Amino acid sequence: MNKHLEQIEAVLSSTKGILDVKWLDQEALAKVLEIENSVYKNRISGLGGYYNEGIKDVLSRKYVCAVLNNNEFRHATQPSLFWVAGNVVIGEEITDARRLKRLMKKSTVKILRKKFVMHLDRMKEARGHPPVFIVRGLPFHEIEGIRGVHDVISASPIGSADVYLKERFGWDTKARDLGTILIGFNPL
Repeated sequence: MNKHLEQIEAVLSSTKGILDVKWLDQEALAKVLEIENSVYKNRISGLGGYYNEGIKDVLSRKYVCAVLNNNEFRHATQPSLFWVAGNVVIGEEITDARRLKRLMKKSTVKILRKKFVMHLDRMKEARGHPPVFIVRGLPFHEIEGIRGVHDVISASPIGSADVYLKERFGWDTKARDLGTILIGFNPL
């Protein structure tokens, strides 16, 4: 393994909440892409389609690793989940507590989960467009400052891809407090 990858692995391994780091080969990359594409084509529910834009971005990088994390890993500081119909965001994850508090007071907003809101006032404008859940990639600041590392992006895979990665790398598939994140980057 080259020294940049060793350095990245060391940084990731020392990050609170990250339990293991594994590098994906071409076979694993292709399988994750196949799983994500299958979910995209088959739609996930009556709520619309699903497109993991973040995973597509991660898989486009030269180097990709999977990290196994637990609940001690930091929470995202930016939203990654959006519900879009046409060009209209009809629902979104909110990571800013102050914004969430403000939105909770609006009669045109419905809280669907702890941090996911639906914008009722946008539904008319979105009518006629099939809704799609879009998952966007997020920065991964822990490795962004490492010399030789460029275009860093991370994303969480869909559940079936998460299980695939756990099985492939011998990680526990039953523990509910364990998740996977894919991190991709290009060399400078």
